[in-house]
Amino acid sequence: MHRMRWEMPAAKKTKPNTAKDEFNKEDLENISIEEAFKRVDDVISAMQEDDITLEDSFRRYKEGMDLLKTAGSLIDKVEKDALKISEDGDLEIFEDDEE
Repeated sequence: MHRMRWEMPAAKKTKPNTAKDEFNKEDLENISIEEAFKRVDDVISAMQEDDITLEDSFRRYKEGMDLLKTAGSLIDKVEKDALKISEDGDLEIFEDDEE
């Protein structure tokens, strides 16, 4: 009797959707809020590709979440450092009373 051998097809490799495909945490240290949101948009576009692998999808999801967390922290810092105009017209750094 002759047995047929079945092999699982090789995983399909996808080409990176963005020019800067490799992401690392050091990228977040000097990123602006605008750049973080642009990168999130790039991640979303890449995840919407039909031929994205599950592994790449998870990696990009983590990248997007890291970018959103960083953007949120940057926005919090901007809010805490927001300038206000005092009664005499001078600009003062907003002091957070909770600290």
